[in-house]
Amino acid sequence: MEASGFHDKRLRTRKALVLAARDLVYARGHEKISIQDITERAEVGTGTFYNYFRTKQQVFEAVLDDFRESFARDLEEVRKKLKDPAMTVAVTLKYYFHQAQDNDSWNTFVTYSGLSGEHVLHQEEQQCLSDIQRGVRAGRFKVDDAFFTQSLVTGMVRHTNLGISKGVLGRSAMENTTRYILRMLGLPDVVAKALVQSPLPPVQAQKENVSSSLRIVR
Repeated sequence: MEASGFHDKRLRTRKALVLAARDLVYARGHEKISIQDITERAEVGTGTFYNYFRTKQQVFEAVLDDFRESFARDLEEVRKKLKDPAMTVAVTLKYYFHQAQDNDSWNTFVTYSGLSGEHVLHQEEQQCLSDIQRGVRAGRFKVDDAFFTQSLVTGMVRHTNLGISKGVLGRSAMENTTRYILRMLGLPDVVAKALVQSPLPPVQAQKENVSSSLRIVR
């Protein structure tokens, strides 16, 4: 019982640090945030920070991981209800494209966190592989190498999201990429087109108030 309580406390403290870092980035941008600012907002001692993270950049990365986990949880309830592997892939692709391009909380944090590299939102690779393998077992997909196919799918999604973000591709690229991926998995074009045009089922987002923190200094 004591070990469980200690573990729960650590999880709560880590969560408090992650949320504090997220809210401060929204409010000020990364350049005006110190580690002490984060710990004060989280209501923990400054030294506590180093029990969980080595640098500000590391806690900012944890914020992105928190977003990814939240998106995956939100979508999972919808995915559980889908029996057709092709529909599962189509819905998942469309959902992640929508979040990557239109989720203000995600995009604002990526913009103002100051993290180096390209942080592109997409489905977790192992889950993508499992979806492909499921479709192959069901006879819905026709691919020779599920692992290679998964790498192609992830690469196409990343390329499309980056292209749209940089203004190189239009938003129609999201539907086109989804359609091409379904065709690559072995579906006839008419079926792929129908799946792409089907409306995305409503995804119930977890309730978490972030709007009050979206006060980026211009």
